[in-house]
Amino acid sequence: MEISAIRQAMKERGLNQADLAELLGIDPTAVSKRLTGKRPFKHDEMLKVEAWLGMPSAPPLTGDPVRFLPIIGQVAAGAWREAIERPLGRLPVPDDMPQNTIALRVQGDSMDLEIEDGGIVLVDVDDKALFPGRLFVVLNGDGEATFKQFEADPARLEPRSSNPVHTTIAIGDGQPFTVLGRVIALHRSR
Repeated sequence: MEISAIRQAMKERGLNQADLAELLGIDPTAVSKRLTGKRPFKHDEMLKVEAWLGMPSAPPLTGDPVRFLPIIGQVAAGAWREAIERPLGRLPVPDDMPQNTIALRVQGDSMDLEIEDGGIVLVDVDDKALFPGRLFVVLNGDGEATFKQFEADPARLEPRSSNPVHTTIAIGDGQPFTVLGRVIALHRSR
């Protein structure tokens, strides 16, 4: 993929160098060098950029059918945070992935034992049945979302974190919540 095509695709999607730096986990000045051609993109960086922009330069090597799933926004892995749809690119997934699957970028470290901050979770919005030990994205009555593991007896949403600051969210404490869907796959960014 040509640098000019990357810049044009970013401009069309309203993305900037800071967004690209966050995606790649590098300093914004390093992104600037890559976008001016002073330093080449590494192979793994280019694969991330192509998937992020939904512009793969080559077909998959496996021959397996794929489709591109839009990354529709971010989900908090921490305290409840307002759920906002914001297109963040596209991710290649197997064609047999459930049809109503959405992709969300993880923000926070309350689930870092499962996936790092910046990783992507694939959520089947048709699978809302709560089973202990499974991962879910849930919404509260204020339109805020979080990504947690469901546990029963008592019903609760548990962080899966190496950071002890994160706490359990009790279900049934009077605050309504809705299951957006079950997390069916994790896509690590590193």
